[in-house]
Amino acid sequence: MPHKQCIILDDEQHSIDILSDYIEKTPGLELIKAFKNPVEAIPYIQSHQIDIAFIDVQMPYLTGLQFLKLLHKETKVILCTAYTEYAIDGFELNVLDYLLKPISFERFLRSVLKTDDNLPKPDITKTSDTGDEYIFIKADAKGKFIKMYIKDILFIEGLGNYQKIITQENQVVCLLKMKTLEDQLKPFGFSRVHKSFLVPLHKIVQIEGNKIQVGTHQIPIGESYKDELFREIKTKIIL
Repeated sequence: MPHKQCIILDDEQHSIDILSDYIEKTPGLELIKAFKNPVEAIPYIQSHQIDIAFIDVQMPYLTGLQFLKLLHKETKVILCTAYTEYAIDGFELNVLDYLLKPISFERFLRSVLKTDDNLPKPDITKTSDTGDEYIFIKADAKGKFIKMYIKDILFIEGLGNYQKIITQENQVVCLLKMKTLEDQLKPFGFSRVHKSFLVPLHKIVQIEGNKIQVGTHQIPIGESYKDELFREIKTKIIL
């Protein structure tokens, strides 16, 4: 299978060095060019096929958000920056992911996983330490995004065309497909245990029969999901 062609656009050399090292360590990825000046990158992107572009947001002459509008729509864009306030703008422009500097290799892997199911996957039984990882959920109100920390999510319940995200403190209802949330959260150790429930494995307190306990909540296990659930937790089972 051909490698995914990657470019890096960042005006700081140490950031380029880190991302270059991460790309080199990841099977299936190949760095074909790195740029510190976005203007110099324009002729290159217009004449080459690029699968993944890692782009800094704040740069001289052109911002990363301005630059990504010049890329072919087939190019997957991953924004890399130290500034959280650009996340919403990036997601409204359909970027694949938003990496907050300093970027860990595990977080980098989770991001590139979204580009191809054939890339190496982190062991989801080892992702219980989600730290300060977060997502932005688009609410019903136009242009409103709610920040949610991964570690705070207890489970997600499907409500027809809507999904209800349950945390210890509150709940958020969003207009998203369950499959969309499942794909985005699987690298963080979430597992579909029922057609209407998505659960982080590290939050499971107990499994008994066809029920899972998460906090004080009892969640059903769908018959067609049971085998996959036990495959995912088998390395944690002591008999």
